[in-house]
Amino acid sequence: MSKCFICKSESIKVILDLGESPVANNLEMNLGQSLEAKKYPLKLSKCDSCNHIQIGNIVNQEEIFSDYFYMPSVSKTLTNHLQEISSEINDKFKFDNDSFVVDIGSNDGTFLNSVKPYTNNILGIDPAKNLSDIANKKGIKTINNFFSNSLSKEIKDKYGEADFIVSTNTFAHTPEVKEFAEGLETLISDQGIIIIEIHYLGSMINDNSFDTIYHEHFSYWSLKNLDELFKDHDLEIFDAKILPVHHGQLRIYLSKNGNYKVKNSFKELLKNEIEEDLIEKKLIRFCNEVKKIKVDILNLFKEVSDSKKIIYGYGAPAKASTLINFIGSENLISVYDKSKLKQGKYIPGTSLEIKDPVEIINDNPDYIFLFAWNFAEEIIKELKENYNYKGKIIIPIPELKVIEIS
Repeated sequence: MSKCFICKSESIKVILDLGESPVANNLEMNLGQSLEAKKYPLKLSKCDSCNHIQIGNIVNQEEIFSDYFYMPSVSKTLTNHLQEISSEINDKFKFDNDSFVVDIGSNDGTFLNSVKPYTNNILGIDPAKNLSDIANKKGIKTINNFFSNSLSKEIKDKYGEADFIVSTNTFAHTPEVKEFAEGLETLISDQGIIIIEIHYLGSMINDNSFDTIYHEHFSYWSLKNLDELFKDHDLEIFDAKILPVHHGQLRIYLSKNGNYKVKNSFKELLKNEIEEDLIEKKLIRFCNEVKKIKVDILNLFKEVSDSKKIIYGYGAPAKASTLINFIGSENLISVYDKSKLKQGKYIPGTSLEIKDPVEIINDNPDYIFLFAWNFAEEIIKELKENYNYKGKIIIPIPELKVIEIS
């Protein structure tokens, strides 16, 4: 039986069943492998003891992260966002030439590259060998490993304590949340700052973004659960805010207890979670809305099919796998994505090949279904300017809508 990642209670109950789905980012090399991809139950569960929201079925992390195809550098929006983090750190807390900056889940080194104008004392940590190799070839020192307390001790012994630790979209990627928190406590200096960005439970509920539920995301964090976890490791959240990137992402600022005055932005967000009954009424409403969205999408697909029109997808992020395997792929021809790492591969569990968007010009689909709907503005602009696309765009979430481009 599954246990809560935080309190280790066995009182875990399923609140949303999304069927079975393969490991979302494990794109397959050919059609046969894709159709035979192993699928796992994809269920969202809640702990009755501490109210933590998490995946009910744990997939081995090695299977998820050993070879990884997500890179922020492919998106101008994400690249700009990561660059803004380094600018904000310097504005608020000030880098100096010797500042030691560690990025947990550093991917291809996009964030650390933006830190270089301030300090060259940087270190990345990432479990994906292919991405670690890319970063190291770019001159960004990267350790190919999972973050842990034991690794923190090794880094501390070799390089010293970190002045800044940044982790964007990584903290939800481990079931060993206490081990992660211990590692942060070990590595950060007494006056150091930790910045974590994470998919926020409140935003997922508000935006109906159930497609962000996949085996790679082990936990779905409320601010209250984060606060309680880090307090147990002598770390204090002193500021928090919701960011527009990734359809509502939570950024928290931590330090060792008492170093910084706790800001009203943190207190207000925590208060809102309680007043809105985030993990009770709003969560139940979200689970019911997911079932309705599926019905609405399938009804639209039937209308398109009956009118002899064709639909292609755009964007092959991990959440595309969740959505496709939940609603079925028979109404889609293939999927476009700008990432050269993804092109020519297949969405796992389907017959959908990932193509270069330049092929939109010749394919001329009637409809394009935006799986990367959180970058709708950026993608629609590219479709019009780069590929002269004149058709209809399907945006499935937060609510299903169809936009005609003329």
